[in-house]
Amino acid sequence: MLQPGEDFAGYLIRRRLGVGGMGMVFLARHPRLPRLVALKLLNPDLYSDREIRLRFERESELAGRLEHPNIVTVYDRGAEGKQLWISMQYVPGADASLVDVQVLDPRRAVQIIADTGVALDFAHANGVLHRDVKPGNILLAKPPIGQPERVLLTDFGIAGVRDAETTIAAADTITATLAYAAPEQLTGAKLDHRGDQYSLACTLFWLLTGSGPYPGTNPAELIQAHLTAPVPRLSRIRPGLPPRLDEVMARALAKNPAQRFLSCAEFAAAAQLALRPPGPRGGRVPGPGVRLRPGPRHGSGGPVHGSGEFGQPGGRGAPPPYRSTEYRQAGMVPPRHASSEYRQPGPAIPSHGSSEFRRPRGAGPQPGFAGNRPPPNAGQTPPAPNEFRPPGPGNRGPGDLPRPVDPPRAQPADPAVIDLPGFRRRPGTDPTDTGGPPPRPGATP
Repeated sequence: MLQPGEDFAGYLIRRRLGVGGMGMVFLARHPRLPRLVALKLLNPDLYSDREIRLRFERESELAGRLEHPNIVTVYDRGAEGKQLWISMQYVPGADASLVDVQVLDPRRAVQIIADTGVALDFAHANGVLHRDVKPGNILLAKPPIGQPERVLLTDFGIAGVRDAETTIAAADTITATLAYAAPEQLTGAKLDHRGDQYSLACTLFWLLTGSGPYPGTNPAELIQAHLTAPVPRLSRIRPGLPPRLDEVMARALAKNPAQRFLSCAEFAAAAQLALRPPGPRGGRVPGPGVRLRPGPRHGSGGPVHGSGEFGQPGGRGAPPPYRSTEYRQAGMVPPRHASSEYRQPGPAIPSHGSSEFRRPRGAGPQPGFAGNRPPPNAGQTPPAPNEFRPPGPGNRGPGDLPRPVDPPRAQPADPAVIDLPGFRRRPGTDPTDTGGPPPRPGATP
């Protein structure tokens, strides 16, 4: 075993981080960059095992394809003599198997699953199946002050290619952790992304209860329970959890993969929704960062869904049966047609094609109008309703605006009179003209 201060393949060993069934992980310093890395070494005794050697090399190959904030990055790989090694991202913190489940908040447990589900969906989209999802392969990075916790998925040692017909494991062996393995993985059936979802649901069960859905140490009993036993109810094992979460777990842990969720993120979102307290009308209180779709409420201070119209605060009533871009003022009557005009509150605009702005009857004087002078008949007793009033400037009713008086038209100047034979002179221009027909030539006037 390497000791602190030793040099291995150019890496300076700092200390040991962990020990696994296939090798050990050390904290080391990069030979050329000022960076600390996690150096994973395969046991020299397993180098002669071709299957284990292929699995170790497959881990670096598949994980090297994936660049995601929730997946541990692989930097390099190589061989030093008969010892294979992988250089990976160093994540200061601990894995999820070391958390105290007795004090772990259920919401934080579901958030860990949600971040892991995002990483799994990304791997599935790139054609990679993890096939060994469990608390020990989920790293919880120590967050900086004021920053949220960071969750990373690691250990793609038994990962496989999606929709592959064969794997690197032998036909009579099971390359999985039995407590978290999906039924189709235990029977040797073809695997897809829903197998990782089953293992993720088993991991959430452990984070909430401290044990898997089917506890035990006998491999045969564990396999049989995954294949035939019903899904235990979380609300009975840990009182205080909502029964709605039991329904979510029953679907994610279904024996038939077709009955599970479509993705790991969908499963995590359903679990988060089940943990939220009921709303005032039986709904769910939205979580942080959730934006609700506005409802069709008119006059609630916001835009009506499906319309460019804005209601005024305090208004109540049903939305209009049309879509309008009009900005309505308080107290206005909605138009009968879709309009974009900006109407002012006050006197109604005449319905005819006129630009006249009328003042309502009985209204007081308005500055700026010529009709603000008192009418000539002000102070007189108004006539009876049936009394005939001839038209005239002095016969206006109360509140009537005076009719505009046309200015006197200028009389055109008399044109010059041209006295030509055969043309009739204009009457009044000649004192001797009687207005009759002109005399014949040679006749005595």
